[in-house]
Amino acid sequence: MQVFSVKLKSIIKDSIFYSVSDWRNFLVLGLILFLTDHIIGLDDFSPLWGLFGFLIIIILLFLSFMEVGYGFRIVEETVQGSTRPPSFHHPLNLFTHGIKESVILIVYFIIPVILFIFGFAEIVDMTNLDFGPLNTYLTIIIALFFFLCFNITMQGAILTMAHHEGSLRWGFNLTHVFRKIRSVGLKNMVVVSFITIVILYIVRGLIFDTLHGIPYLGSTVGDVISTVLIAPFLMIFTTRLLGLIDVPDKSPDEEINDL
Repeated sequence: MQVFSVKLKSIIKDSIFYSVSDWRNFLVLGLILFLTDHIIGLDDFSPLWGLFGFLIIIILLFLSFMEVGYGFRIVEETVQGSTRPPSFHHPLNLFTHGIKESVILIVYFIIPVILFIFGFAEIVDMTNLDFGPLNTYLTIIIALFFFLCFNITMQGAILTMAHHEGSLRWGFNLTHVFRKIRSVGLKNMVVVSFITIVILYIVRGLIFDTLHGIPYLGSTVGDVISTVLIAPFLMIFTTRLLGLIDVPDKSPDEEINDL
């Protein structure tokens, strides 16, 4: 347990410094996140809507998949031993990887969640179970467990793809996916998955709400800070964290040579 704790502290520290080690790519990612969050607002210019609106949708989709692809590139280069954030070269490659990871997300997470929700509701209707408030708490607990399990499987698929040039076929090779989870360590996967969920869905929301609520700062300024500075840091941090748990521990001599 102590060794695991030391390793966890080490990769968290590495992920923090890694996230802010290249401000140029950091700000490019922040700009992409800002545009994907706000470019859809341009449809307010109704006279220009039409071909212009179609182009905006195309740009929005391209940037969104680029953003996802960049996260995958971080994982891919991390498992290969890279210590610096990747650049945005070969944007079409980023776009392609973004589509692949989105497919992985849909198949491993969204579809099972939808099936779970409808399946659970159907069971309740068929059995006429009514536990009152306990029913709500039970649903939340089961949903969280379900969410965690499929998130771990999805991350295992991403790590497997990272070792095979982003091949979607390897992402759906369940034998290798579960073998990757086992080799990385289920405990490591659970902890990193939990950290990722907390950071991206709870901490991020709290930070964004706090920035938007600061007096005299203004919602616009708070929104810019959130999407251009906070969001890219959290994204880079969590993807680096995922990649690092699949990197073999270094010997003391190797760590000294890196300094």
